[in-house]
Amino acid sequence: MGRYTSLKDALGEIAAGPEVRLQSGGGDWGAGDLLRSLPEAKLERRVHFMPGFYIAAVSDSGCLGEVLYRIKRKSA
Repeated sequence: MGRYTSLKDALGEIAAGPEVRLQSGGGDWGAGDLLRSLPEAKLERRVHFMPGFYIAAVSDSGCLGEVLYRIKRKSA
């Protein structure tokens, strides 16, 4: 089931598992690449993480917002 966490923790969990791709706005990234390239302020952002499906933004009031990344299996 999904849970609230930081973007950094969600990406760390994804990076430690089987290789998947994160898609957003036409871009395609690996979790490790995002962990190395995103600024710390973005990594501390509160998100809703649904493993295998998505990472979504969470507002200050605790409401779910836009999907930041869709999680896709890596193509062979």
